[in-house]
Amino acid sequence: MIEFLTDNLIWVLLYPFWIFILIGTGRFLGVRMGKSTLTCLTLLGSGLGFIFSAGAIAFVYLNGPTEFLCSFIKIQNFYLQLGVNIDYLSLTFLLLLFFISFFIQLYSSSYMSNEPKYYRFTAYMNLFNFAMALLLVSPNLFQIYIGWELVGVVSYLLIGFKYTNPLKSLSAIKAFIINKIGDTLLLGGIVSLIYIMYAYSTPQYVTLDFSDFNLISSVAYAHTNNLTFIILCMLLLAGIMTKSAQFPFHTWLQDAMNAPTPVSALIHSATMVAAGIFLTIRLLPLFTMSKDVLIFIVMLGMFTALFCSLCAICQKNIKSVLAYSTSANLGLMLTAVGFGNINLAVIFLIIHGIIKAALFLSYGLSNNEYIDYETKQQTITPTFIIGAFALSGLAFVGLNCKEQFFLTFKPNIFLTIEFLLVSFMCAVYIFRLCCLYPLTTEKQKNIPEQLSVWILLIVVILSTFMINSSTLGAPFWVAFAGAIIAIIITLRTKDSNMGHLAKICENGFYIDKFYTKVIFALYGILTSFFNKVEKYISENKILFYIARYFVHLAEWIEKNIFELPVKLIVLCLRFASREVEHAQVRNIQTYITYGALILGIIFSAILLMYSYIINSLGGIG
Repeated sequence: MIEFLTDNLIWVLLYPFWIFILIGTGRFLGVRMGKSTLTCLTLLGSGLGFIFSAGAIAFVYLNGPTEFLCSFIKIQNFYLQLGVNIDYLSLTFLLLLFFISFFIQLYSSSYMSNEPKYYRFTAYMNLFNFAMALLLVSPNLFQIYIGWELVGVVSYLLIGFKYTNPLKSLSAIKAFIINKIGDTLLLGGIVSLIYIMYAYSTPQYVTLDFSDFNLISSVAYAHTNNLTFIILCMLLLAGIMTKSAQFPFHTWLQDAMNAPTPVSALIHSATMVAAGIFLTIRLLPLFTMSKDVLIFIVMLGMFTALFCSLCAICQKNIKSVLAYSTSANLGLMLTAVGFGNINLAVIFLIIHGIIKAALFLSYGLSNNEYIDYETKQQTITPTFIIGAFALSGLAFVGLNCKEQFFLTFKPNIFLTIEFLLVSFMCAVYIFRLCCLYPLTTEKQKNIPEQLSVWILLIVVILSTFMINSSTLGAPFWVAFAGAIIAIIITLRTKDSNMGHLAKICENGFYIDKFYTKVIFALYGILTSFFNKVEKYISENKILFYIARYFVHLAEWIEKNIFELPVKLIVLCLRFASREVEHAQVRNIQTYITYGALILGIIFSAILLMYSYIINSLGGIG
């Protein structure tokens, strides 16, 4: 049974892509499927993905990691393979992807029941699952980059799902452009690494397979100086920083908040943003070659956590607070990876993903933009408060994770202080939301939405017993103090102005506005320039004149090069025919003369050929 699940995992991973093709082909041919059919097909894909991934984990536990590969490019000794790499890391992320996607899709079946383009939404969700799965099971960096780019394109489509709304359309474009900057730098790092392998190693290493990545890292470090190696690592880290929303590329995650709530939950709940942490772990053998690179990763993660936590405290929109919280917690995960505790980073990523999905979906229970989109007063639900306790580290599995982080960072006093400060601010901003907005206790009739939220929260509660934790330590008491302070201050100054510093933090230190006015303005200038160039060329008929020149050139070539030999042959045949005609004078003496001449020529040619052959063979005898 385990072998069956493992052997057929690749077909299950392709299933979401088949659903996307089926929906797209059906709409093109005019075949319309009902919403219930679309929902069942989509849920079946996520459910099968989770079951088969769990079976593959059991296979890896018994038999070790394995790969299913097929040749994609083969040139002499160089070959590039695509396929499925099955190990604990890829399967853990696959389980998280399909588990969270299943409940978000179940939630969406009710939440977006009034959406007329529901078929397009389900198609995008299936394509997103396929892109993430393609990235997670990649056996080499080449395939990872394919999935990396596809995830970025699908996220653009999901964020801009309501593209008729100018704000949502602009948010999708901004998120796409910022991610594209990191993707380009990542591609530069991959190409540079390929060049180093091509110049200093065998063709086998050029493909950058993860099974050989320890040797690849050693070769890259041995044949580059310290500065070149650090630049190579920085190029690779740039792509990681954008996808995992690290400073200064964190602003796109705020723009993603303009997407429908299920999309926000999918992007933030350690699925898309998990790609950055996943790639960091895959490339860790390369990063560990340089102590400076590891220090940069640790400092980047902690600075992002501090910066985004500070910005989250002053936000007034619930989804914006959760967005900054995601970047802050991803910073903690990145710090744990740089510090060498990969298991803690992966466990916290899973727990954070489930908690954040539950928080977003709880927000959607009472703030459905498809029902009361014009309502400006946001509300929270009891499920949101339960998630807040877990996220802040005051209860459930969040408490255990924060204790493990504290024990990991304890040898370093600076990291310990920064972590406690982040924990304090996390409790402040999440409980500030609980006091800032009214609690709604209205009974909801949307069973799929309620079921999805409660199952996620039950998993969070039950996971508490799976992670060992010591007695209540410093993280708990710091979070407790943050929660008390947040409740007191928010209740006293609920509607008052918080000052200029708070205004700066609320606007994210105006980094997003800087990008909008500078980078996107530059982008607009470039597009305007090329538009003017195109307009100038078309108005002045430059392309027409160039095309006409080449037409005349082609006519001259045809007339003087291709037709000339044919004309010469015709002239020669005509001359020969006239000579033959003149020779026919009906005089027997003339015929005998011509015949003797022809025989003499033939006999002379035979003698010459005979002599040449004899001389070539070295003479007679």
